[in-house]
Amino acid sequence: MLVNSISDTIFNTQTALTAPGNGSAVQVAENDLFSTTSYSLLTTVASINTNVIVRLEGSIDGTDYATIINNTTYTANGTFSLNVTGIPMKFVRPVFVSESGGTAATVRFQIAAA
Repeated sequence: MLVNSISDTIFNTQTALTAPGNGSAVQVAENDLFSTTSYSLLTTVASINTNVIVRLEGSIDGTDYATIINNTTYTANGTFSLNVTGIPMKFVRPVFVSESGGTAATVRFQIAAA
């Protein structure tokens, strides 16, 4: 059986968030062009006070989102990586869920989808 496929990786770097909220949605599937099922979320935290919490959400329709990488707490500045595989989605978006100990933290997301 002949299987035609295209192997693509999508990379997206987002503007830093200075308060909790959703990052920008990234389309990671398009019929007959590309399809992804594995996602990496790089999170760069700066000016942290006590901690920040982040997660990655996915959507099939671009409207309704569900968590695909659970809430993760960071307690130090730096760049951190989270990964998930085997979950086909059409859109993904990072979320800066909350911060504790102040309001100085900045959070920048980078997404890779393959």
